[in-house]
Amino acid sequence: MATPGRADTGTTDGATAAAAAEGGEVVVTARHQTEKAQDVPVALSVVSGQRLEKTGAYTLADLQQQVPSFTAYNANPRNASVAIRGIGVSSASDGLDSSVGVYVDNVYLGRPGMALEDLIDVERVEVLRGPQGTLFGRNSSAGVLNITTRGPSFQWGLTGEVSGGNYGYNQQRLSVTGPLIDGLLAFRITGFNTHRNGVLNNDTTGKDANSVGRRGGRVQLLATPSDRLTIRAIADYSKESDTCCVSVTKQVLPASIGASTARTLQALAALGYVPAANTHHTLNNAPQRMRTNQWGASLQADWDLGFATASSITAYRYWHFNPLQDSDGTPLDIIQVNVAKTRDRQVSQELRLASAPGGRLSWQLGAFYFHQRLKDHYILNQFGTDASAFYTTFARLANPNAAAISVAPGSQYIDDVDTSVDSIAAFGQANYKITDTVTLTGGVRYTHDRRDGLSDTSTRGTPYAATSIPFHYDVSVKGNNVSWLGSLSWKPTEGLLAYASASTGYKGAGLNLNSSVSTGTPLVLKPEKVHNYEIGLKQQLFDKRLTLDLSAYWTILNGLQANIYPLNGAKSYLANVGKVRARGIEADASWDVTRELMLTVNGAFNDARYTAYHNAPCPVGVSGSCDLTGSRVYQSPKWTANAIAEYRFDAGHGIAPYAIARYAYRSNMYGTVDDGPYGRIPGYGLASFRVGATFGDGRYDASAWIDNAFDKTYYQGLGASSIVGGGTFAYGGQLGTPRTAGVTFRVVL
Repeated sequence: MATPGRADTGTTDGATAAAAAEGGEVVVTARHQTEKAQDVPVALSVVSGQRLEKTGAYTLADLQQQVPSFTAYNANPRNASVAIRGIGVSSASDGLDSSVGVYVDNVYLGRPGMALEDLIDVERVEVLRGPQGTLFGRNSSAGVLNITTRGPSFQWGLTGEVSGGNYGYNQQRLSVTGPLIDGLLAFRITGFNTHRNGVLNNDTTGKDANSVGRRGGRVQLLATPSDRLTIRAIADYSKESDTCCVSVTKQVLPASIGASTARTLQALAALGYVPAANTHHTLNNAPQRMRTNQWGASLQADWDLGFATASSITAYRYWHFNPLQDSDGTPLDIIQVNVAKTRDRQVSQELRLASAPGGRLSWQLGAFYFHQRLKDHYILNQFGTDASAFYTTFARLANPNAAAISVAPGSQYIDDVDTSVDSIAAFGQANYKITDTVTLTGGVRYTHDRRDGLSDTSTRGTPYAATSIPFHYDVSVKGNNVSWLGSLSWKPTEGLLAYASASTGYKGAGLNLNSSVSTGTPLVLKPEKVHNYEIGLKQQLFDKRLTLDLSAYWTILNGLQANIYPLNGAKSYLANVGKVRARGIEADASWDVTRELMLTVNGAFNDARYTAYHNAPCPVGVSGSCDLTGSRVYQSPKWTANAIAEYRFDAGHGIAPYAIARYAYRSNMYGTVDDGPYGRIPGYGLASFRVGATFGDGRYDASAWIDNAFDKTYYQGLGASSIVGGGTFAYGGQLGTPRTAGVTFRVVL
């Protein structure tokens, strides 16, 4: 276990941390010091690496089925995002930050897609809800996802795992750790490979869609040149190549909904395609390839000065996204492909100073520098062999005398983006024990951000001019912010903590860089500013066999930044969508009912609504602008609930059979900002089961599992299906994974 009071270096032995997490004393570093989760006056959930392995969870989508108020959205690696309490799910943009800060081993990830690599060899995942700016390097308006991987150990160890299942699923994991120089230098090497065939038939190309293909590795060194100095170096590489993120048609719109929809349906039919709702196949004619590779390196040094511990975290990351995907969502060759080749580089430096434990006053100070540069070669539209016929037909349905429209196949409408972000911050937080049971906490943060963006369009060939509007942006924005935290906690007994807090959060201004915005739409988005008020109760009962955490919150957000998707198929643009109020209650409980039976239950009620959104986009079929004041915020389910039951017993001879049952539920929500009825995502519940046994004194584990056991059809997101230059003709979205089953064998030596 890491030395109490010292800044976390990730050196905690994986087995020890897992045992702590499963034994009621969950250890976290949410405040950059090693402490019990039950002593932290913050609404947080912790999932240990052991729990992830037990349940077969290895993605952020799996994680959302184990913690309350957390949502992971993956339209594709570039457009991935995460949300907490209904705030943060907005498809990524070149000119936009994330509302939820994602950290891996104390390194902030500038693009949400960087976190899509498998959660392999992880010690724990902490989800901190609410603004978290006074202790973390990058500011965040909704919360923090804090991932800690297992660090090197001076004891030899090997962990290996092999899984296989239907749809050609196979996964291999391997981790080796041990000393290079006893007491001075240790290492850890981790590798993984995950593959699954596609689960959605493509009747046009014959190649199944929504496959999985990820692999990568991590190398670490831990140096302890003295009992006061610890240095941890990490280098990692990962690669993705699959057919991710193909949508299906949920509902075809009636022609009566509007003239543009009627003409689009007629033009498609004239070319031989009649859209139909179907959850079993797709008809996209373009190949689907998602290719991502990333690598990074970090160096963390922790130096015990006696009165305090000084920490330095230096990091560099590179992320490259190179996709090829169908753009019109049909078997026709109208808009062939959508390509956004993205290269992102980031450098970060964080310095922290944390007081030694003991005494009535404890404190932490920090400074943070972050630079990110992103270049994007974006083929907004590439026109195909059916483009001329479609646009001519579409035009003549409104005016039979309209001239024929000629579009050269292969013509392109291109946007090249070069954008950078520079951010510096100073932050600090202090805890003062007013009495032995009452602690006052205060924190403050100063942030200065500057964002620059160049965006230039061009064309190749002779594209359809009406859909290839040139724009040339050279824009920048900078801003300053002071955010703060104040809380009062009361711990009358070892097993009870009550707290109340007020805090503010901030997310810097954004830039519209990827589309031609209409008159009156600003190129610069205002920052997101959050005020959060919260009360919480953490308690352990029955000799710590029952842990129950409750929290209630009221969050007011000004200037929610979101992507708006025009119904005419034009590219999305960014906008501030007014004021948002989120209020709710969260519960997180674990109960060791007996030595054999353990239960984990959590859930949340979240009422997130627009409190002022008067000039909102209207749903399909409604013209003009709409007032969504009082309506629900999109991509925010009102109810979420998760439950895990594990039964394990000793059969003798070193054999311990077990069974694990899981259920995850989320209520309906809207998939688009306009809260239109066709974009409503139905609620769903997923059940999963695993049976197995450990043997050889716990060194070996063999299990059989089934996920989505009842083969529930559900949507991860919904949006309008449109032809650029035409109209919306349907609504569709990406389906969740169908029923999968397989076996896993694991060894820990």
